[in-house]
Amino acid sequence: MPEFSMTKRRFINQWLSHFAEDLSHEDYEKYVRDQFIWHIFSWELVPLDGLLIGDEARRAFDEQDKSRVITCDLYGGEGVKDRLPARYGNAEDIDKWTVEYYVVSKDYSWTYIKTHECDLCGPYFIKR
Repeated sequence: MPEFSMTKRRFINQWLSHFAEDLSHEDYEKYVRDQFIWHIFSWELVPLDGLLIGDEARRAFDEQDKSRVITCDLYGGEGVKDRLPARYGNAEDIDKWTVEYYVVSKDYSWTYIKTHECDLCGPYFIKR
């Protein structure tokens, strides 16, 4: 089995192509580029149908099958992985041990984002 390899930049581009397809170039430049991709939710730059925030997002994430996911530890040393580390099996653990953490199903049907802003912005969960 080949080793999984994805850069943070590629992860971000893939994520944006699936969850921010309606994002205008102007909004990308103003709110997202060189900042945080979750700003598509906090600034309401894309349709928010089904977006869950805070404890609702945590509950929804905890209910998902996490056997086929991609994770990105944006500021930690773990980088991008093709699995969820066992120590991050639920939202509470992610909140406790990470700063800025992204989980997306491999088919990009849902995503969970724990932001560095804690409960001021996020966490976010959306299922497409």
